[in-house]
Amino acid sequence: MLRPWHYSLVLDKDSPNTIHQQLIQHFREMIQGGSWLGGSALPSSRDIAQRLGINRKTVSRVYEELSAQGLIYTQPKRGTFVSDAPRAASTATQQTHSLAQRPERDHTTVSVDQLIQKSSVHHIRRAALHMHKLRPHDYDATGLFNLKHMLANLLAHERRYLVSPDHIACGASTTLQNALIHSLHLGNGHLLLGHTMSRTLEKSLQRHDVAVLRLPAIAAGEANVFIEQVEKYCINYPVSAVWCDTSTLFQADDMEAGQALVAQKLSDYNLLLIDDQRTQLPFVQESLLLPTRYARSMLLGSLYGEYCDMFNLCYVASNLGFSADFTDELNLQQQQPALLNMLAQSELIKRGEYKKLLTTIQRAFNNDLAAL
Repeated sequence: MLRPWHYSLVLDKDSPNTIHQQLIQHFREMIQGGSWLGGSALPSSRDIAQRLGINRKTVSRVYEELSAQGLIYTQPKRGTFVSDAPRAASTATQQTHSLAQRPERDHTTVSVDQLIQKSSVHHIRRAALHMHKLRPHDYDATGLFNLKHMLANLLAHERRYLVSPDHIACGASTTLQNALIHSLHLGNGHLLLGHTMSRTLEKSLQRHDVAVLRLPAIAAGEANVFIEQVEKYCINYPVSAVWCDTSTLFQADDMEAGQALVAQKLSDYNLLLIDDQRTQLPFVQESLLLPTRYARSMLLGSLYGEYCDMFNLCYVASNLGFSADFTDELNLQQQQPALLNMLAQSELIKRGEYKKLLTTIQRAFNNDLAAL
């Protein structure tokens, strides 16, 4: 059976780091990042040494160090395996601002992570077996061909957001974010950043010489306050774009009227909207998307919201299409582990298992809130 490390385990001959350091760093990133699942069997030190053409003792020392750190463990006569503990710890420390407001969700988050793992692991293995059979048109710089079509259908039927599959890009959250930031050309204009957006995102924008103005805290459902703040900044500064999560702006009783008002204000000032809903669980909650009413927009979403980092897959859907800069940057950043994940999640959607999984996640979350 072909394993994920067959595609990712390589050495950089030009790196200043030693072989030992490269292997330690690679194993740690793959395990703590969730690319290698807890309980997964690792290749023997002999297999790695033969594959990379290095001394077996080097690999043995790497395994000993990783074992001492609790990342892997060895069972006599069975082999070496990835520990479960690092994944659980990583999940608990990678929560968003909304999780910080509800700390009691940690247990549910870990349970959901395990649920998604069980649902996806055999698809990962299936994807690894068939990855080498992919034809050029099955995978391109903006994501999987089939996955983009299925995402377009899901967005159209569940959230009434109509977009061409060619205007959807798939990948890891950081990969898509970096490609989007790299492709932003705002001229002399500023970007308004919603108060719920992370400081890490703000620093990334500033590193790419994007002039950022952070909006003040706005209570949920206060679309009018949001409009007032945007208008104030547009009067005092040259503003070209807004990066925020619009799903928190509207109340259920006047959602459509509020969305129409916000869309009109954005249009009056000719602003690009980057609607960042990566923390939201998609498709199972009633929330019309502002981009359906506003043409200059890009929607950032994820298949599992904030619930699972290990198998999460994010997407960008755009009413504008993608610039050559975005496509080129995404192509540079795309990695084989992300492709494996895309193939696995595509299989889940195709078999009708994805929406069942989301329903189970939502039910677990609601039960957790009821218990508080």
